[in-house]
Amino acid sequence: MTPEDAPSNLVEVFRSLRMPDCDQQTLILSAVGIHSWTVVRGGVFVVVVPEESAALAIRHLTEVAQESRAPVHIPKLPKLQPRAWTGSILYVLVMMAVAYAAGIDALGFDWLEAGALHGGIPTTHEWWRVITALTLHADVGHLLSNLAFGTVFGFLASRALGGGVAWASILIGAMMGNGLDAIVMPTEQRSLGASTAVFAALGILSAYAWSLETESNLRWAKRLGPLIAGVILLGFLGAGGERTDVIAHVTGFFSGCVLGVALGKIPERRFDSPALQLAAGAFTIAAIAAAWLCAMR
Repeated sequence: MTPEDAPSNLVEVFRSLRMPDCDQQTLILSAVGIHSWTVVRGGVFVVVVPEESAALAIRHLTEVAQESRAPVHIPKLPKLQPRAWTGSILYVLVMMAVAYAAGIDALGFDWLEAGALHGGIPTTHEWWRVITALTLHADVGHLLSNLAFGTVFGFLASRALGGGVAWASILIGAMMGNGLDAIVMPTEQRSLGASTAVFAALGILSAYAWSLETESNLRWAKRLGPLIAGVILLGFLGAGGERTDVIAHVTGFFSGCVLGVALGKIPERRFDSPALQLAAGAFTIAAIAAAWLCAMR
């Protein structure tokens, strides 16, 4: 209807100096079945509705205005820690050093036989293998793949948690993952590689980001975004190849998620402590060295 066809008992519900603003309001009202017209009163554009629809129209327009003014949610990001590359560099050096030693049978020692993960660990109690297996690889391609992904995920975890805490957490998550894998794998099966640590790092990152999102008022589906992204990456990166130990990838990711949730409960300022980072880093190196000493006995 045109303004000429409008009823006489009209009530003003909106006014503006700009005609497009009024057009927008009339569209909103028409979407909920309220007839409205734009007229000119006192040199301004005015949206009017029948008197019996005025209260409902004002309520709808007010709700839309409030929604448009709602603050945009900005995801909470962890405080970025310095020197995040340090741990990744040490990771590369350790992996390369063990790969070289295993390749030349350094010290007259069969590194692969002594350090690989196998299903008999629950019986033999050679639990050091849950660590030593992380530093061994089947071939150069296997090594380079784990170096690439481990360096990136380790760096990202270090940026959030600090190098020492991040790599100690990754090691603990990988130990837990390998331990679970050893319990369920057949006795004759052998497994090695840092991929369990890589997926533990991914689990830590995903769950830690999720724990930060839970403090917001986002809907549950959006809060689960980091975990869903982690699961998608797990499926994309961790399920290929006939020699792939998929169970180790899943248990590593699951263990990392558990640790990520726990780390999310710790106030971020605690990660600023140089003493904590140094102690955690020293623990990581000492645990790897101790595991290999046990393997060499």
